Amino acid sequence: MRHVGVISNQGLAPKNRTDKLKLAAGLDKLEERRARGVAMGGEVRIKRQHDLGKLTVRDRVTKLMDPASFQEYGQLCSHVSHDAQQTSEVTPADGVVAGFGKIDGRFAAVIGDDFTVKGGSHGVINARKKLHLVQMARRERVPLIWMVDGAGARGQELLNDGLPDVTHFLEIARMSGTAPQVSLVLGPCAGDSALVGAATEFIVMRQGTGMMAAGGPPVVKAATGLDVSKEDLGGSEIHAKLSGIVDRVAKTDEEALELARTFLSYLPTNAWTWPPRAEPKPPESIDLETVMPDEPKRPFDVKKVIRGIVDAGSFFEIKPDWGRTLVAGLARIDGHPVGVVANQSMVGAGAITAAGARKARRFIDLCSSYHIPMLFLQDVPGVMTGPQAEKEGTLREGLAVVYAMAWADVPKVTIVMRKAFGFGACAMGGWGGEQTLVAAWPTADFASMPVAGGVAAAFKDEIERAEDPEAKRIEIEERFKDGTDPFNAAARFTVHDVIRPRETRARVLQAFELARSRRTSAPVPVARYGVMP
Repeated sequence: MRHVGVISNQGLAPKNRTDKLKLAAGLDKLEERRARGVAMGGEVRIKRQHDLGKLTVRDRVTKLMDPASFQEYGQLCSHVSHDAQQTSEVTPADGVVAGFGKIDGRFAAVIGDDFTVKGGSHGVINARKKLHLVQMARRERVPLIWMVDGAGARGQELLNDGLPDVTHFLEIARMSGTAPQVSLVLGPCAGDSALVGAATEFIVMRQGTGMMAAGGPPVVKAATGLDVSKEDLGGSEIHAKLSGIVDRVAKTDEEALELARTFLSYLPTNAWTWPPRAEPKPPESIDLETVMPDEPKRPFDVKKVIRGIVDAGSFFEIKPDWGRTLVAGLARIDGHPVGVVANQSMVGAGAITAAGARKARRFIDLCSSYHIPMLFLQDVPGVMTGPQAEKEGTLREGLAVVYAMAWADVPKVTIVMRKAFGFGACAMGGWGGEQTLVAAWPTADFASMPVAGGVAAAFKDEIERAEDPEAKRIEIEERFKDGTDPFNAAARFTVHDVIRPRETRARVLQAFELARSRRTSAPVPVARYGVMP
């Protein structure tokens, strides 16, 4: 009887039979290596990670990426050894999970430290994978998300490695402004991991578990003799409120991952594309004509004004706990991404401080790099002065804001809500900044310096010679008072118009719609030259 569809090894030629046996053995080995590659540091170390309230690196990647979209690169890697790689000690994926997937339907790269494998330390193969993925992400022009959770250099491999290699830092710098880079600082990061975490364009740190420091507590103890905790050395309180390195703080891994996804939703995939539009929404129901206090020197919360202008629920603040005299963040108007910079009168009267200026400068650079239009909301008494402000280099930092604006070839709109004094007003999108619209509310007050201080300085001799110096000062101030109102500015054409507060959103929306007319060719990365102050 003839049997159909059954092939026995006896019927195969010797070479074919050998190839089939080799393939079967190879497939078995592949499955074994794949299982080994995803095993991470083993059940004990994975449990320890979970007991700390942390996700494993593979959990994080799964939650970050769209379902079933992630493809890993280098899963079969292991550490460098003196013998062949089939060594008894295995470091699964060599402590780093890397690859490409999609976030909200758009491609992105991810590099994640695996703390369960040698503390996520930076070894030879680990470093090679990271460098290769950065180079690939730059070449493919897709965002890159770093999940840093590593203990720095792996001493077993790098103690005698010669001159340290700077290549990966150069690649991160070269990628900046061409495709977005995000760092999620989810564990105790020292050395290389901390430096990578601080190098990107948006940095999230997890409260309680995250740390960034040049060296961890043992290194600090050895170098200085100081005993210091991880939190006091480089925790979220330090970097979100004092150093200003961290852009947002998350309470859980899941929140950190969601912050990354939200941030990327405002940005284009790369600098060769325009920012993506979302579903338009009306603003919150806020009457902007009731926000401003009757007393000119009383503070008000500018975030309420922002929420009354932008699409409801769209304001995404950057560095909310640092440089608090200024508010900066991403939002949407009619679904289109915009960057907002506003003076916060509730903190330091909204003056330009060194920290606030650094926040604004970095945010302007971000918006400029990714073609995001900018809205400036002015209520600025000027640049902070005094001995401490001068020690902090506030003049230089304020000038750096204007320097960033000089190269920010994006549509700009300036709304003067109240005070607009001196160089502070210049740094907040003053006249001559190539705006599509400059408008003032009826409450606006313009001058190169406040009338009170300006009169005291300019008319010092006349006031001192008067029989009643105080009466003379008041008389001179009254003389100049009306000249600082918005209608004088409109008459001199240093604003385009004076508008009612409740007209603000409509005018801003139209201005940005008009500015989109300039899109006559595909965007390209923004060039910047010179030496920043």
